Amino acid sequence: MPAPPDSPVLIVGAGPTGLTLALALQQHGIAARVIDKLERPADLSKALAVWPASLEVLASLGMHDAFSQTATPLRAVTFGDGAKRLARVDMGEGIDSAYPQPILLPQSKTEQILHEQYVASGGRVERGVELVSLDEDGDAVTVTLRDVSGHEETTRVAWLVGADGARSTVRHALGIEFEGYTEPALFLLGDVHIDGGDLDRHSIHIWWHNAGTVALFPFEHDVWRIIVERECSPQTAHDDHAEEHHQDSSADTPPTLEELQQAMDRHGPPGTRLSQPAWLSSFRTNERLAVRYRSAHVFLAGDAAHIHTPAGGQGMNTGIQDAFNLGWKLAYALQGRGDAQTLLDSYEAERRPVGIQVIDHASRLMHMGMSRNALVRFVRDLAVTVLDHVPALQMRLRTEMSETDITYRGGPLIQLAGDSRHFARGLPGTRARDVRWTDPADGTTRTLWPSLSPVLHTLVAFGETDDIAARAAAYTDAVQIVRLPGTGEAAERYGFEAPGFVLIRPDQVVALRGGAQDGFILDRYLERVVRMGSPLAV
Repeated sequence: MPAPPDSPVLIVGAGPTGLTLALALQQHGIAARVIDKLERPADLSKALAVWPASLEVLASLGMHDAFSQTATPLRAVTFGDGAKRLARVDMGEGIDSAYPQPILLPQSKTEQILHEQYVASGGRVERGVELVSLDEDGDAVTVTLRDVSGHEETTRVAWLVGADGARSTVRHALGIEFEGYTEPALFLLGDVHIDGGDLDRHSIHIWWHNAGTVALFPFEHDVWRIIVERECSPQTAHDDHAEEHHQDSSADTPPTLEELQQAMDRHGPPGTRLSQPAWLSSFRTNERLAVRYRSAHVFLAGDAAHIHTPAGGQGMNTGIQDAFNLGWKLAYALQGRGDAQTLLDSYEAERRPVGIQVIDHASRLMHMGMSRNALVRFVRDLAVTVLDHVPALQMRLRTEMSETDITYRGGPLIQLAGDSRHFARGLPGTRARDVRWTDPADGTTRTLWPSLSPVLHTLVAFGETDDIAARAAAYTDAVQIVRLPGTGEAAERYGFEAPGFVLIRPDQVVALRGGAQDGFILDRYLERVVRMGSPLAV
């Protein structure tokens, strides 16, 4: 009989994805083991944007203030051509979120905040420790780890999560294909100070002129990220060794400050001067997706499962949301709640389609924004000019970027909600909507979002739903109940004209919606997902 696991969960990779997962498990009282082969955290800015859906996750984990107080608010995206501004899209306006204002923050600071929270809550990251091999035996995973001194350790873990980036050792060890391709264009990146140009420090600037495009992203201390395509760059082979977003090679030399200045003069907002470069790099973009996110007791998350162009700035955000989706399901399985197969099979079923969607969206933005084709440029200028005058198009762009419209359309958990023929916000598979109401006890105005838990399901009962509430009350260790009036703004937000309920998962997704007579679907869900049975492994 195999020995019991030494640890419940091993997380390989201490970037934003791995740390978010560790924090989510920590909320459930599960101490994951977290390793990272880097001896110290990376100090490069990499990802910058944190969008509303991710801010909702971070707020649930108790970190919204730490992020908002440190970051630069992202208020707009501005498009221009030469000296002419074509359009400005206000990014937080009208976003259906408790935290509608996106922010800009270097990834290194995001990791620092996550790490500080994790350590303050009793966690520890083992740095300079890498995964050498893994072997699944059906009940657990046996892994060999090596530290910087060369010492090797063999240990068994109940579950392993590869959050170890685009060149994932975990994915390679499992032999999971990373399908996709490498774009031939070579892009230049610099983190520099910019003077002049009358640039709004709370706006991303996308500027094209003279058959080229410059993208500018503001962040801390008057530093800007500049991205531009290098002209006449040689193509490289499309192999699996070019998986990193910012992967240099001996043939793809980083730019000089002078080269970036020339690009700005030719393609960017006029009158700008670059100085004080903090990071200069070149990279080729990849669009790749793991064919599977799971192999028995091993999962992939973040860049280990999906990478794409930096257009849209959604790579890190998608990884954070992968982790939050997986965290509560893995915790429930470890605690013995519900049916482990239903819970864990739902991770890939829900998150891989999101990976496809994000890759496609980023590809469209990159190809449209960076194209040198004259016809594409003409259509692009026309489209952006129209965008500046059509509020509905601006709203669509804002919503896509915010990631609040992400919808789970399939998988075993969504099937428990019954036959849903559409997926408007507030229905099963969509993100929960915040609601506002007046507490009759003291007359104060309250909102739903602060009540949502990263550990518990939340039953929101509208009107006379005593039978529904009684069914949920049998699971007080896993379900909290919020009672709201059956009429008014809150009920209207969820489309209720008669008594009913919504059940919200710990990852802020609507699990069920029904009327006062639909207790049977609540019973079925609670039996399959929440009921306490026997733990799989601890």
